[in-house]
Amino acid sequence: MSEVVTPFSPQQSVKPAWDAAYDVVCVGSGAAGLSAALFAAQSNLKVLVCEKSPKLGGTTALSNGMIWVPCSPQAVAAKVKDSIENARTYLKNELGNYYREDFADAYLIDGPNALMEIEKGTDVKFTLASAPDYHSSQVGGVDSGRALSPAPYDGRQLGKDFDLVGDPIRVVLGGMMISSGEVGKFLNPLKSADAMRHVLRRVGRYAKDRLSYRRGTELSGGNALIARFITSLRKRKVDIWTNAPLVRLVCDNGRVVGVVLRRDGRELRIKAERGVVLATGGFARDAKLRAALSGTHQHDDTLAHPDATGDGITLATELGGAIDNNVASAGFWTPVSLLHGKKGKTQTVPYGWLDRGRPGVIAIGPNARRFVNESNSYHDICLAMFQNGYPQDKRFYFICDYEFLKKRGMGHLLPWPWTLGTRSYERVNYIQVAATIADLARKIGVDPSELDKTVAEHNIHSKSGVDPYFHRGESAFNRMLGDPSIGKPNPNLGPIRKSPFVALRIVPATLGTATGLATDTNGRVLNGEGSPIEGLYACGNDATSLMRGLYPGAGITIGPGIVFAYRAAKAIAGTT
Repeated sequence: MSEVVTPFSPQQSVKPAWDAAYDVVCVGSGAAGLSAALFAAQSNLKVLVCEKSPKLGGTTALSNGMIWVPCSPQAVAAKVKDSIENARTYLKNELGNYYREDFADAYLIDGPNALMEIEKGTDVKFTLASAPDYHSSQVGGVDSGRALSPAPYDGRQLGKDFDLVGDPIRVVLGGMMISSGEVGKFLNPLKSADAMRHVLRRVGRYAKDRLSYRRGTELSGGNALIARFITSLRKRKVDIWTNAPLVRLVCDNGRVVGVVLRRDGRELRIKAERGVVLATGGFARDAKLRAALSGTHQHDDTLAHPDATGDGITLATELGGAIDNNVASAGFWTPVSLLHGKKGKTQTVPYGWLDRGRPGVIAIGPNARRFVNESNSYHDICLAMFQNGYPQDKRFYFICDYEFLKKRGMGHLLPWPWTLGTRSYERVNYIQVAATIADLARKIGVDPSELDKTVAEHNIHSKSGVDPYFHRGESAFNRMLGDPSIGKPNPNLGPIRKSPFVALRIVPATLGTATGLATDTNGRVLNGEGSPIEGLYACGNDATSLMRGLYPGAGITIGPGIVFAYRAAKAIAGTT
């Protein structure tokens, strides 16, 4: 047996003993890795999950956990008017020259099957979300019915395993989780007695949780999904090892037969009788891989998990695994702001549901002009920035007035009463505040007369309800982000007129990577000649995305991660 370090120089040795043996070893514990493990366990295979970090969930635990699966059992039950052919047409139109019929058909046909399988006799549950395709006016697009959210979960049911769930992004009260359906009540708890009761109940439960737990136990989004996976895997006696990074893959006559893990200061040889599944989260946190694989989309920031450093991709390429970089973009993007705190620590803050796309804010480039429909998807906003060629040190700014800031918040500043003032943010230059638009322009280094002109034009468009430049408020996705209380003429357009005025600097960040290992439709890793490396599989962000760096709708990263994990597990079990 040989432990291959490179495809050209295998280290020949006498076959050493294995420290443990499994049918399948799943490396990584995001949605892709855990679903591969669960699907394999459902096929009565002996499975090990190994995770580099002390907690489980990877980037999934930081996300909203949504999945994009057309014609899901939930959609059929809700009598959503859709079809596989309709979804196929949408993907063809969205992906254009990047459309792969074999991958699209595998995904669309097995998406519903994977959902039925994963929910059968497990604690993993999804509910239909009220979310349109991001470009629903595209032929084949729909206004609802393809996106699903993880069902909320009471973390107390995990017992001591609750501490294994990766922490969410901390936004409210140091870690209290708020689902999208609760946002309205938390934005304005004084609006109604029902809103006040709901907020008080949730805050009270959170306070009670903190007496016994390090954070709140009412889980939603990706946190709930990971908790449900852990519960389901424990019931099936799947071994889960944390603090167990992958050191190398073990090869025998060209086939991957196991892994070497580092655990408790020792290197352990773990046999994988049927296969190894790489799901280590992509390379978003590795600067060298980012520089090499990001092409014209160079960037410094990401919301991916800190341990998403390309481990699986790197070790697979050492065995001859090929990188498939035929993508429109190497990442999935979101606007973020950077909050510089104490001791030089910088927090990457997503531009989120509370402020994104709402009436009363615009995005301007270094020329002080708008360059994008601010109510489009996070991905589209960043791609527009790249397409306009904004340099690394001059990204773009969101501009609003103080009334908007107080009502809706922006970036790390939550709406009143959750944020009571701006002085601390001004001191660290997180935001710039000025009495006039011209003064604000000077503070952020753009032309004052141009910014005055831009804001004046925007205010005229807000009054008429028509955005002649970027058509803001015309799509279903735009309107979902609008303010329904405004109604006509346009729920996404509102004036910027009351001093003081505020600017927030924005840079692009990846949610995750789209470039990865070349695989076939069953997740088998391919070499440079297009042949599979036997015994080696990849899914999630370790494999090149079906969507090729384009973003048709909510959940197009986790959804394919789960579905292609399903196909990989079936191939490993021999049940395809």
